[in-house]
Amino acid sequence: MKKKLNIRSSAIRNLEYDDNRQDLKVNFTSGKVYVYTPVSQEFFDKLNASTSKGTFFNLNIKNNTALTCLKLVK
Repeated sequence: MKKKLNIRSSAIRNLEYDDNRQDLKVNFTSGKVYVYTPVSQEFFDKLNASTSKGTFFNLNIKNNTALTCLKLVK
């Protein structure tokens, strides 16, 4: 099932998580879109529960070598 979170962040517009594919799509306010995989439901829940999605992203996702990052061209 896909879940979409509209968040208040200066850098991130929204997040979309697909638990079947275990991927996380990050839509940035700049218009860039990245997909990170594999992202577990537990990891997504921690992101969702975090006070600052941007800080969580920077600390746990951005340079995480365990995740594959794909940049989508719009």
